[in-house]
Amino acid sequence: MSKAVGIKREEVELAYRLLLGRSPENEAAYEYGLSAGSIKILRGWLLDSPEFAHALQRDTPNLLRRWILAEMRQREAAKQHPPRIVFLHIMKTAGTSLRTRLEELLPGERFWRREEQGRPGDFPAEQLSPYRCFMGHFNFADAWNVPEPRRIFTVLREPRARVISLYHFLARHRPEVIEARKLQTAEIARCSSLLEFLRHPDPEIRASLQNHITCTIAGDFRPIGPNLYTTPWEGRRGAIGGTALLRLALENLRKIDCVISAERLEYDRPRLMAAIGLPDPGPFSRENTRDSINDILEPRPDSEVSQEAQTELYRLTELDRMLVRLANIDLR
Repeated sequence: MSKAVGIKREEVELAYRLLLGRSPENEAAYEYGLSAGSIKILRGWLLDSPEFAHALQRDTPNLLRRWILAEMRQREAAKQHPPRIVFLHIMKTAGTSLRTRLEELLPGERFWRREEQGRPGDFPAEQLSPYRCFMGHFNFADAWNVPEPRRIFTVLREPRARVISLYHFLARHRPEVIEARKLQTAEIARCSSLLEFLRHPDPEIRASLQNHITCTIAGDFRPIGPNLYTTPWEGRRGAIGGTALLRLALENLRKIDCVISAERLEYDRPRLMAAIGLPDPGPFSRENTRDSINDILEPRPDSEVSQEAQTELYRLTELDRMLVRLANIDLR
């Protein structure tokens, strides 16, 4: 047989070794392989050979047994090393109550708190691995950076109610606390009516109001215009519109292991605790409510929501309302 141009002698030997576990038995076998003309054709010949069929029949039970053992070892490792819990805490969605519950149920475990350690997305996996629970005001990209195995959960709230609650929370900060901690957004809220706060141009305030839920779930996005959003590293050149942002948020929402509603917190509680693999000791404590008075927050009457403020609320939460409405359909 003449040697074909498209295949080399060493490639014939490699194909035999990979598929049959041996070298060609003699020169005739080499010539047979070379006559195929291409690796693709030779592979087909060897896969169709009685020798390969016999080897497959012989080795399959061992392969299946090894696969079953690997699965058993993986499950046993999961018991010894339970998944990390990642609480993607969106501002003013009953998060403080949930954080307290996690701390109660995981005594002695290491906690990554965004306000202390920073955003998980800014750190390599080896630095995050020792921690069991991650919680704080970070975004989906941060949560997704936590090494597996992990269980991500978040809480959604009716967006207009969330914004109003945020305003009242910030406005109730005591003056001495604002000064000591240099809380600019709280200072602005304290000195502004609800409508003035909703229309304030400060970038941090815009980021916390304008479709904040959608931006958080979509990733590290911030508004830079009425219907324009971008990430810190892409700037205006990489900006996307509201439709694209909502699409990203919906895709990421499906990757989150458990999504619950602040309005149905107690109803959703058993499902949440099962999803993150923790016992359910009963109702959550109510913390950071509008009636809370402490060293940080002082009493303040609720502001009336004018028609103008309602219009601003609708404008600022258009994408959030669509996202939450679609999420609630899935939760029913």
